[in-house]
Amino acid sequence: MLIKLLKAEWIKLVHRPMTKTLLLIFLLMTALILSLYFVVVGLALGSFGFQVALFNPVQIEQYRLQLSFPGMFGAILGQVNGIGGICAIIITAGAIGSEYNWGTLRAQLARQPNRAMYLTAKLIAIMLLLLIAILLAQALGLVLAFVFGGLLGSVGSVNAGDLINLPIAILRSLYVLLPYVLFTAACSIFGRSVLAGTAGGMIFLTTDLVLGGLSFLPNTDGLLAFVYSLLVQQNINSLVVRNAYSFGLDPSIALSRFLDLAILPSQLQAVIVIAVYCLSFGATAYYWFLKRDLTGAA
Repeated sequence: MLIKLLKAEWIKLVHRPMTKTLLLIFLLMTALILSLYFVVVGLALGSFGFQVALFNPVQIEQYRLQLSFPGMFGAILGQVNGIGGICAIIITAGAIGSEYNWGTLRAQLARQPNRAMYLTAKLIAIMLLLLIAILLAQALGLVLAFVFGGLLGSVGSVNAGDLINLPIAILRSLYVLLPYVLFTAACSIFGRSVLAGTAGGMIFLTTDLVLGGLSFLPNTDGLLAFVYSLLVQQNINSLVVRNAYSFGLDPSIALSRFLDLAILPSQLQAVIVIAVYCLSFGATAYYWFLKRDLTGAA
């Protein structure tokens, strides 16, 4: 039964114009950011006939690494928690909230009254779509690495270790999106609308990013440091940074002003803490799905 529901949810999800639009926006924004890196490096190296150094040599080298292999893998995954997080929120709010807005949820649950299975199928379909988006972004990165790397004199190389790290890193990137998906799902169900889900997800993402960027404050130690290490963004940052290191990048160079990498939680803690947040958000979404009326927001 779950497979049938998953197929139905997948068909609805991929045939929505909004899904295709958001996927296109994600890919275009990723390409635009990498193009800006190319311009910065090209100016520093004099590739355009004149030389302008917008950053120091160490930063320029980091940008250059992100335009060739294997750094391109890490650069693409680095966009997932930013642009990808926003797209994940909108997709989730649209997939769940629209059922209330359109008044189709009651009819669907009349055919399949198992709400847990229905919600599970919808969430799995959303995560599969996000996985495909990440894979398409990696395919785009493959092309851009040959183009930009070639123009800058080196496309780099990929070894067996990089190929082993890549699927693990992709799963990490997908995992860090899960709290946003589940929180947005809970908001969509509670507010019974796309707007409620989008607003709730965006507020959560913004608040999380702001709190996660407060590590530069002085005296972040003791009890404050412990509480701070339990914030979802701090633990997400730990996995995002691990992805960068996996492909030869050093995020401390670009993020040192905004993020103290020395106080990031361990990988094990990050996985556990994110799992606790996901279980809490998922349980809340399911509870409200059981208790809330099926009619849409007024």
